[in-house]
Amino acid sequence: MQILKQSRRAITLAETVISILLISFVLASTLQIVGPLSRSSALQADRLVAANLASELAEEIATKQFLDSNAASPDDIGIDGDDSVFTRSNFDDIDDYHGWSSSPPKMSYGVTNSSLNGWTRTVDVKHVLVNDPGTTSGSYTGLKKIIVRVYKDGVLLADTRSLHSHAADNLGFVLTSQTGGQQGQQGN
Repeated sequence: MQILKQSRRAITLAETVISILLISFVLASTLQIVGPLSRSSALQADRLVAANLASELAEEIATKQFLDSNAASPDDIGIDGDDSVFTRSNFDDIDDYHGWSSSPPKMSYGVTNSSLNGWTRTVDVKHVLVNDPGTTSGSYTGLKKIIVRVYKDGVLLADTRSLHSHAADNLGFVLTSQTGGQQGQQGN
């Protein structure tokens, strides 16, 4: 008995259709994974920018005095009569930043970063209880909570909170600008 061997020289239409279907399933699965990964990478990049913007402003605020010597009352939070509402570089104490907002974010010397259109930075300053910093007080306690928030297109991406005490000013831990633009320590 002889076995006849047939040689195959062509791919059938059914084999072609099955191959195309298998490849399309693999590609569709890959695209379902790659799409969210690229969106996630963009979100992580935005969160990094937001964290840097929040940190930069929080560090700037930390260099300011706890109280303004010209303030009518230590209970007051916000711009004092001797401060300019429009020029952040004139802010000389922590609570001058209360209610401040900038969109797009501006540097302390007033330059706007135009590459950050759609971004907003805001600051909230509150008196808080010394024994419970989570509780807001309507009057002077010697401790203030600073909240810096950064948004992109209305979405909150960074929220930095810090505590500042009047005792730090008294110990000379706050750097303030001296005449001639020199930096030095100033204590009471």
